[in-house]
Amino acid sequence: MKILLANPSYKISLDDKYEKYFIRAGSRWPHSGIKRKGTLPHYLPFPFYLAYSAAWLRKEGFSVDVLDCVALDFDEDDFIAYLEKTKPEFILFETTTPTINYDLKLAKKIREKEASSKIIFAGAHSTTFSEKLMEKNRQIDFILRGEYEEILVNLMKAVRAGGVLEEVKGIAFRKDGKVVATKNAPLIEPLDKLPHPARELFPAPWKSSPSIYWDGFCQMRPAIQMHASRGCPYRCDFCLWNQVMYRQGKYRTFSPARVVDEMEESVKKYGAREIYFDDDDFTINKKHVQGICEEIIRRELNVKWSCMGDAINPDEALIELMAESGCIGMKFGVESGSARVLKNLGKPVNLDKVKKIARWCARWGIKTHATFSLGLFGDDSESVRETVDFMRKLDVDTIQLSISTPFPGTEFYRKSEEGGYLRTKNWQLYDGKASEVFSHPALDWETVERLKSAGMRKWILSKIFSPSWVKRQLRYFFRLLNGLGIRFVIGQIFSIAIDEVNAGKCKAGCRPEVPQKFSIL
Repeated sequence: MKILLANPSYKISLDDKYEKYFIRAGSRWPHSGIKRKGTLPHYLPFPFYLAYSAAWLRKEGFSVDVLDCVALDFDEDDFIAYLEKTKPEFILFETTTPTINYDLKLAKKIREKEASSKIIFAGAHSTTFSEKLMEKNRQIDFILRGEYEEILVNLMKAVRAGGVLEEVKGIAFRKDGKVVATKNAPLIEPLDKLPHPARELFPAPWKSSPSIYWDGFCQMRPAIQMHASRGCPYRCDFCLWNQVMYRQGKYRTFSPARVVDEMEESVKKYGAREIYFDDDDFTINKKHVQGICEEIIRRELNVKWSCMGDAINPDEALIELMAESGCIGMKFGVESGSARVLKNLGKPVNLDKVKKIARWCARWGIKTHATFSLGLFGDDSESVRETVDFMRKLDVDTIQLSISTPFPGTEFYRKSEEGGYLRTKNWQLYDGKASEVFSHPALDWETVERLKSAGMRKWILSKIFSPSWVKRQLRYFFRLLNGLGIRFVIGQIFSIAIDEVNAGKCKAGCRPEVPQKFSIL
């Protein structure tokens, strides 16, 4: 049995120079950007699920191939040609909401070209609409629901042994022309069951280059992305991954020894100078973080690291220990500067604690990036202004201000649909940046966009006139030059500028007109 784990690229040509692209496998936040043709996105997440699946399948004796078309900058013709050449028996790729219509068309083309290949869908959108997708699209043979590595292994083992597919939990398939959806599979526990991800196969076996994957928050190259945990105990109503892929399940961690083993492997095999923990929330369990830090120190592992954490759980002692063990950066989500809105969406953030964590990180040389989102349920003009005001006063190094998107499967989406606020189910518009997809009950989007732009300007102005902030940024900038090199830094700045400048010019074909009526799929 030959299994291909793929990450197809979806690109829309804008003109002779630029194209719109979609970030797919590896990102908890499906979204789009604009880049110069022939270049890679300035943000390229590592496709963890594909990599864990590849390693586990190989461990069970299966022949596994990998093709990350996003990281290779392959187009559809390149992908189809590769399939015709290699003729895999099974083809799996993750779907996303903004790419689902393209994914379905691609699956249909694959079926026409390679009729014997079985097509497997996975990912949040396919999980949410698994039975409806199977009923309406016969080109799909299987759908894996939720966290899928172990589900895929069990499915392939059942197929190889000629077993009963109804006994494989977490799948949807057809039997005698009817769709069968089995019971949900349990979450993987303990996480140490997962083998180290097969990084050496990415983006393709003939081009092993795991350091090609990149998060712009990193300050050293090569930077290798890792997981130390999965899930989150909090219940934010907009959070796609926790609600859909993990079904609001238990927060789970890899053991500290396993985490540091993988860090050591990344340093020895791939020359990693920085590890980025792209967890749902790295800092949930203080004892777990302490265990990782202490293990790094005990082994005298000389590598910098950064993480996606939170502004809820750390105290100054933990921040100090993180810095001592090599931490140089932490992202965290604040979402809103309104205590009322935070309570409404289920995020137990204390805004005074957020300010303290920003100060502690600055004190210990840990660069901070705080994310905010406008248009959440409970937001109104007053709360948006509170958010902009809080953001302006927060002493972090960089910020991100987004427009909320109600992704299918989330509580945010359910409330939007039941309240009659959804304007469209043209899924391509659900790219994590659009305001057109739903009508907010208390906000008009022109005002939100204006406040967003004003908020970014106010934040920048407040910082450039802060001597302590400017001094800190100069220190971090020299760290960045030393860790990345001036050519890479300039290239990243140029790529981000292309994305930001051209996003406003994106017209027909890039952002389709919103229909007044729609169908579910």
